[in-house]
Amino acid sequence: MGKLGVEVRRRLFISEWTKFSLFLNPLGVNETDRIHKAALPYLKRDIGGDGWESVGEKVLHAKEYDGLVHLAPFTCMPEIIAQNIMPKTKEVIPVLTILCDEQLAKPGTLTRLEAFVDLLERKRRSKDRQQRVLV
Repeated sequence: MGKLGVEVRRRLFISEWTKFSLFLNPLGVNETDRIHKAALPYLKRDIGGDGWESVGEKVLHAKEYDGLVHLAPFTCMPEIIAQNIMPKTKEVIPVLTILCDEQLAKPGTLTRLEAFVDLLERKRRSKDRQQRVLV
């Protein structure tokens, strides 16, 4: 992604998950409350997995990013639900969902990512032109 001029920010790390799930959550320190509140208008209850987190993170960070790549395990029902909710949130940000399984091919995925980056660049150039005309 760096070769395409894209900055990648990973949100979920195994070390963070372990730190909160095993140590801090039992002590009452819960990072996910803020994320769940952001997702609440779109998901009224926990759907399992990381579905709530996926939607909540999109809502919280929509103003910071030009686009979002949503990686999800193939056949994961909570992520499939999240995938269908994300385009319907009021925070308008393009989302590319990539479902991962053992058949995921690098060339096809790279092509999809390149096309998504092109879409984001066009959107940014179009927005820049509109702002210049309005000023």
